[in-house]
Amino acid sequence: MAADVQWWVRLAGEIRAAGRGEMPVDAPLRSVRDTLGFDCAALVTSRLPHPGGATHTAVANLGYPAETLAYITATYSRTCPVHQLALRRGTHLRFADVPFDIRETRTYRDAILPNDFREGLTLPLPPPAAGAPNPGFLAMSSRHATPLDDASCLALTMLSHDLAALLDPGAEADDTAAEVVLWVSQDLVEIRTGDLGRVPLTRTELHLAVQAAVAATADRTGFHHRAADGNWWRIDAVRRADAVLLRIGRTATPGRLTSRELDVVGLVARGWPNERISQALGITVRTVRSHIESSLLKLGCPNRTALARTAFEHQLDTLRALHAATR
Repeated sequence: MAADVQWWVRLAGEIRAAGRGEMPVDAPLRSVRDTLGFDCAALVTSRLPHPGGATHTAVANLGYPAETLAYITATYSRTCPVHQLALRRGTHLRFADVPFDIRETRTYRDAILPNDFREGLTLPLPPPAAGAPNPGFLAMSSRHATPLDDASCLALTMLSHDLAALLDPGAEADDTAAEVVLWVSQDLVEIRTGDLGRVPLTRTELHLAVQAAVAATADRTGFHHRAADGNWWRIDAVRRADAVLLRIGRTATPGRLTSRELDVVGLVARGWPNERISQALGITVRTVRSHIESSLLKLGCPNRTALARTAFEHQLDTLRALHAATR
């Protein structure tokens, strides 16, 4: 099924808006699926290390049954010769383009035949930089036997860089991958990717993070947060015109610092004296000095100035420090 030029222009705008986090990821994906005549579509990402390779998860799924999606993100993405061929080519691959009998593959037996799929397309998404691992792919399947026309395949391939941004909305070049991305406007919290149940912030902490982002002088604010289960998370708050985009992902313990040491270091980086830090955090000046001395040793800093510079360069900050600074 072909689409006119105006539709492709509108689609490109929707994909870029979703890549910035301004609209749900599945909105442009649904438009692609329906307008190009597919029954199912899934956007699959690969970002977590795995002993046998990469672990793939679906950022968005439109129509694939749960068992089929599980096959796509596990077996198909790692071992299917059809998928491996698409990766080697680095461009779209339709069922009709496969140079061997697809009926001989496990994918045909376990995914295509049970769903009565008769045509489909895999589009590998390009990595953000040369040498980086392939971030994911777009998979689409249809129950009719007509392959997608060449012009539409070319247009999709030309949009592959924009589609890759949907895997991690709002990400910049040096950002670590986010497991959850939220769009927060006024009292509305919208999920862009991930599961809201995995957010390591309480409702109050979420509100404080948005407040800190709005009050900050820079458009991007980053901080570390230790959740109740002891795991550390990295939160980047990106201020937009009428909302804040929160990008949340797990991270290693920042410099082996404790939560309270990180609070103190975050305020040291702002040039605060010990007395002011003491008042803001509700601890004694002696305790502040103890945390600073411990942080100097752990981070290998010779003095307070070097500690502040290290904290600034590595964004060693916490929500509590941010809240104290904005308050």
